Amino acid sequence: MKTRSKKTKTENNQEKSKEKNKFDQLPLDLEIEIFRRLPLKSVARFLTLSKSCAATIRSPSFITSFRSPQPCTIIASAPIFNCLHPFKPRVLVDHKLSFFSSSSSSSSSTSFLSRLTCPSSPYPHHMEYYCHYVNGLISVGYGREQIVTNPSTGRFITLPSVRTKRRLVKSFFGYDPASDQYKVLCMTERLYGHQEDPSSQHQVFTLGVKKPWKMLDRTTIPDHRPWTNGVCIDGVVYYIAKTGQGMSQLSLMRYDLRDDNLNVFISLPEEIRTPSLYSDTLLNYEGKLAIAIPVTSYIFDVWVMDQDGEKHEWLKKITFNIEPWQSSFDDIRIKGTTLTGEFIFAPMNNYCDDEFYVFHYKSQQE
Repeated sequence: MKTRSKKTKTENNQEKSKEKNKFDQLPLDLEIEIFRRLPLKSVARFLTLSKSCAATIRSPSFITSFRSPQPCTIIASAPIFNCLHPFKPRVLVDHKLSFFSSSSSSSSSTSFLSRLTCPSSPYPHHMEYYCHYVNGLISVGYGREQIVTNPSTGRFITLPSVRTKRRLVKSFFGYDPASDQYKVLCMTERLYGHQEDPSSQHQVFTLGVKKPWKMLDRTTIPDHRPWTNGVCIDGVVYYIAKTGQGMSQLSLMRYDLRDDNLNVFISLPEEIRTPSLYSDTLLNYEGKLAIAIPVTSYIFDVWVMDQDGEKHEWLKKITFNIEPWQSSFDDIRIKGTTLTGEFIFAPMNNYCDDEFYVFHYKSQQE
C-alpha cells in the first residue's frame, strides 16, 4: 500500500510538472494576454506559482500592458494627531497607512486594497513620513527606516537601515524604465540644526540588487536642502530645494537614476518663488513636470515646464477656481494628477475624521 501511495503521488507531481511546462512554452505575448484578463488579486497569487509566472508578471511588457478598464487612483489615508497644524510633522495615531483605489473620477465609491504598518520613532514630533508613488509601488520613509510596498497586493519589503547616525532622513523614490530599476534616494539633516544647514550623507539603494546603500560623492553635489516632494518622470527624480548662500534661493533639483547624478537643474523664476509653495507642490501633468501654486485659498496657478525647449522654461499653463467647494472645507490642496489630466484635490484637515474626501477636477483650458 505504501508503494502504491508513493507511486500515485509521484504521478500527480509529474502531471502538474507537465501542465506547468506547457504553460511555460507559451509565447510571452500570449502569457501576458492571459494574465491581463485576470483580476488584480489573482495576478498577485500567480507570483508564487512558479518562477516563470513571476518573471512574466514582473516584466516591463506586462506592467505596461496591464491597465484597468478605468483609470485607477491610489489613495493613502492615515489618522494623525496634529492634523490641524499643517506646518508640523504629521504623527500617525496607530502607525498604519490604509490604501484604497478609486476606479474612475465619476464614481463616488472606493475599494480597500491593503494596510501597511509603518515604523515608529521615539522622536515623532521631529520626524515625518515621506511617501512617493512610482510605477505601481509606494515608498514610505521614516527616519532611517525605509519600506517599499505594492498597495494593490499588500506585499512589502523593508530596506536595510540608512547608513547614518542621524534621525532626520528625507527620502525620494524613482523608477528607470530603461534599466527596469527602482531606487530610493536618501539624505540626512541635523535634527536640531539651522534652516541654513544643507543636507548631507546622500545615498542610494537599488531594489533587487544585493548591495548596501551606495554613498554618493559629496564633492559633486551642490549644497541644498529639500523643500518639496519628489516626482519621477522618465527615470529622473525632480524636487525643489533651498540652495545658494544661506539657503536663500529656490531651485529645481534633478537626480538621474541611470548614472546617480544629483545636481541643480534650473532656478525657479520670481513668479514661482512664493511662500505658498508647500510639500506636495510638484506634479506629473500629462508626462511633464508641473508646479501647483495656490494664489488664494481657492484659486490655483499651475506652471508646466517646457521640457522640449533648450532653456527648460516654465509656462503658466492653467489657472482655475474651485470656490464652490470652499464652503465645505477649510483648506483644499492639489495632491496629484490622473493619467487623463485631471487634478486630484484633498482637504488638508480632513484626516482626523472617519471619512475622507477626494475630488477630481478637469480644467477646460488648453
